[in-house]
Amino acid sequence: MKLYRKTLAAALCAGGLGLAMGAYAQPAPDAMHGPQHARFHRGGEHHGADGDMRRGLRELDLTEAQRDQIFKIHHDQAPAFREQMKKVHASREELDKLSRADKFDPAAARRAADAQAKALSEMAVMRVQASNQVRQLLTPEQRSKLDQLREQRRQRARGPAQQRG
Repeated sequence: MKLYRKTLAAALCAGGLGLAMGAYAQPAPDAMHGPQHARFHRGGEHHGADGDMRRGLRELDLTEAQRDQIFKIHHDQAPAFREQMKKVHASREELDKLSRADKFDPAAARRAADAQAKALSEMAVMRVQASNQVRQLLTPEQRSKLDQLREQRRQRARGPAQQRG
């Protein structure tokens, strides 16, 4: 049982590495409290397809082979994810620098914003791809249970007031 928990913990850590890097990257001052930031921090948890899947995997009674394959998926993706985070960070620094410039350069700001958007978009695609690859490893019963867990979390996130109306 100890080996199971250690292996699962290692797999989840590797999978969450990219998200953790993103969470600690320095956002531009105006992006700190925007709607996208709030979407990912409701109740102190990360939400979205990949966040739901990582939490749900703990409850699926995965085989050793499944845990190994999931670890490999996340491990293989980590370098590319890190490269995208470098691009996000560089574009945020450029936008910050432009915001402090004596003269505003709208073309440079647009280029930096576009670079940031492209890097964030690529990261989103990478996360969805990894989530899909992991999902393909699951049995139909595990997929069904994962879907049920995801729906339960969504219901709890909505809260009692939103569930009624």
